Amino acid sequence: MLERQILSNELVKLIPLVKEDFEWLYAAASDPEIWEQHPDRMRYTPLGFTKYFQKLLANDIAYIIIDHRTGKVIGTTSFYEFDKDKKSVSIGYTFLTKPYWGTQYNQSIKKLLLDYAYQFVDEVYFHVAKENIRSQKAIEKLGATLVREYTASDKDEIKLEYSLKKP
Repeated sequence: MLERQILSNELVKLIPLVKEDFEWLYAAASDPEIWEQHPDRMRYTPLGFTKYFQKLLANDIAYIIIDHRTGKVIGTTSFYEFDKDKKSVSIGYTFLTKPYWGTQYNQSIKKLLLDYAYQFVDEVYFHVAKENIRSQKAIEKLGATLVREYTASDKDEIKLEYSLKKP
C-alpha cells in the first residue's frame, strides 16, 4: 500500500503535502501562464487555488516539490485513485513553475513517483484535459499510451487517459 513518505533524487525532494504548505505552494502557482491550457484557468487566483489545494489534500498522497539546488518550492504532484485490487494508481494534479518547463525535472519527478508506485502496482494512469497539449506531450515522453477519451463526470470537459505499465 502506498504510504506517505519523502521521495528524493539529485534534483528534487517530494514531501507529503500538509495544509500548512498553502502559502508556499500558492506563491509558486500564482502565475496565470501555468494554468492557460487547464480547464480551470483561474487556479492562479486565491479562490481558484484554494479549491485546487483542497483537492490535493483529498488525494491519496499529494507532494510539494522542492528543488534540491535552491530549496524553492517549484510545484506539486500527487497519487490518486489507488486501487489495491486492480493494482493501479493515478499520478496527476501536477504543475511546475515556468523555469522548470521543458527541463529534465518533470521526467525526474515522474521517475521517482513511478519507481515508488511500481513497488505496489502494475499500472499507472494519467488524466489530462484534451486541450492541455503541454501535459500530453510530457506524459507521452514518459512512454505512456493513450487508452481512452472520456467526458469527466463532474464537468462537461473532455479528458484523455494514458496508461503506463510496470516494466
